[in-house]
Amino acid sequence: MENKSQNPAQADLFASAPFAFGPGFLRDHAGHIMTEPRIAVVELIANAYDAGATHVDIRWPDQAGGEFEIADNGTGMTLEEFNRRWKTLRYNRSIEQGSDVQFPPGSRAVPRAAFGQSGKGRHGAFCFADAYQVETWRDGSTVTAKVELVDGGIEPFHCSVVEQGEKPGHGTRICATVTRKLTSEDKISEWVGSKFLVDPDFTIVLNGQCLALLALPDLKTTELDASPYGLIRVHQIEAPQQDRTTRLRGITWWVNRRMVGQPSWSGLEEQGAILDGRTAAAKRVSFIVEADCLKPDVKQDWSDFHDSERSLGVRGIAKKHVIHALDSLLSSTRKERKKAVLAEHRKALGDLPALSRKVVGTFIDEVQQNCPSISEGDLSRTVAVLTTLERSRGGYDLLARLAACSPDDLDTWNRLMGEWSAGNAEIVLNELGRRLKLISDLEKLVHVATTDELHDLQPLFARGLWMFGPELESAEFTSNRRMTTVIRTLLGGTGEEVATQRPDFVALPDCSIGIYSADAYDDQGEVNGIRKVVIVELKKGGFAVTTKEIRQGEDYAMEIQKANLVRPETVVTVYVLGATLADPKERAVGNNVKVVPLDYSTLLRRAHARTFNLQRKLIEAAPDAELDREVEEVVALPEQEALFA
Repeated sequence: MENKSQNPAQADLFASAPFAFGPGFLRDHAGHIMTEPRIAVVELIANAYDAGATHVDIRWPDQAGGEFEIADNGTGMTLEEFNRRWKTLRYNRSIEQGSDVQFPPGSRAVPRAAFGQSGKGRHGAFCFADAYQVETWRDGSTVTAKVELVDGGIEPFHCSVVEQGEKPGHGTRICATVTRKLTSEDKISEWVGSKFLVDPDFTIVLNGQCLALLALPDLKTTELDASPYGLIRVHQIEAPQQDRTTRLRGITWWVNRRMVGQPSWSGLEEQGAILDGRTAAAKRVSFIVEADCLKPDVKQDWSDFHDSERSLGVRGIAKKHVIHALDSLLSSTRKERKKAVLAEHRKALGDLPALSRKVVGTFIDEVQQNCPSISEGDLSRTVAVLTTLERSRGGYDLLARLAACSPDDLDTWNRLMGEWSAGNAEIVLNELGRRLKLISDLEKLVHVATTDELHDLQPLFARGLWMFGPELESAEFTSNRRMTTVIRTLLGGTGEEVATQRPDFVALPDCSIGIYSADAYDDQGEVNGIRKVVIVELKKGGFAVTTKEIRQGEDYAMEIQKANLVRPETVVTVYVLGATLADPKERAVGNNVKVVPLDYSTLLRRAHARTFNLQRKLIEAAPDAELDREVEEVVALPEQEALFA
């Protein structure tokens, strides 16, 4: 391949071509600092805080075209420092100046950590104007510069020194004529005060009025008894919106109107809560604890407290109050997250006993409190694991339940285990449990008038023939599909619309019919026919059983007898069930046929009686501990509502 040498003239031209900036570069670089007034103002005040200022004077106009000014008594800058810091994009403060604030000579302010990291806060003035002026002075000299937005080119913004001179003291002043994004004085007070007034060494004056912590809107103050050491006051401040930084969020301690250490959430782990700056709560709220009684325990440099019985006791009381306040603040948010996670596992939760569901609900509450930054996806996966474990609970939780028993309960368990084997007790309790659940399911459905719900009843009644009397307790009564076919054919011949999806019963728009039979046996124990037939016709909710429905029951019995499916001595009993009875009389018809009208309420009362009213007794004897409200709400939701709510 031919080696082509580069043209020297072209190379020189390329090397001398400057980099250029597009007209929107600075706005992309600074982001919300140049578009959101709240963020812009907070960043400008944060610059004064980072400069070691103890006093900031803000002058704010009440109409467009007026001038705003922010002046502080911080360290100020020399011309060399100004050029370096103001003209460097992505200025790295921690490398250039360190992460701690440098104070002017003679300052008694408590050491503080700096907000700034990238130097973008200085662009906040561009939120309100296309040009601003900055004056800064220290070491007896002052420099004034004009900073302007440009439409791109070789620089992202233009900065020129307009004046130099002599001036005593130290500080920085930024001013501009407001041409856009004008906001009210009240808003400025709210934004700035809720963030910076936690530090009593940092005074802010707005249009001649000194901002005071106790004058802030939405401030909640609680006085706590910290006996025997005295009283403390806890102030709770909620920011109007999430702030860009949480440096001054957390618990701030004041002693004699002076801040001890730095605001932080540290120490809450000991009280059962974990919080850091990433959480929504950490960005919304902060607490100030006034505890003058701890003056003897303050370290010499005011960086922290010495550990003592007094300081540990008072701090424990304050932190307990803070955790309670945070729980109240986050309760609604946590409940919504909890319900969303529960809805994902609704089917699995519905199969758990009430105690296990309560365990899952309590677990979610504790995880959200102890791990507030956990994602909803991780929380859901954790709940899935716990639900699986609860479904396969073995003997390990028997010990826990026994440990929670009262002495009387333990005596009862001891007596029962002496009289019953575990296997026999399980057989009895399982059968009772199935019957009680069947009654509960029927009570929810028998008065529902919809066709689908009506057809769901018949399979339940197939397992509940024992409700009709002791004679039907035997498991030998099973669905007789041949007889069901006879009835289906009969009804089809009369023009009724008969559903055929379920071969074990006949489904009609306003009722369903199930037919069950028990075999007869000869002297040698062989099946020799059918001993008894039971026909159960269920009318939809709200339906009144009249003479017409009773006669229809008679027709079903006669049709089965005509089909020669039973012997002359076979007993046929027809139960016609509805919400109410217009004709409650039983009818004896022909050979061994009886029609019995029943209303659902009476049948269910009989069912309760045949289970010794245990359901009511269990409810009355249930422990006082409440079920988890959110879990029960989600489990009770219909399938579609749970999926798409």
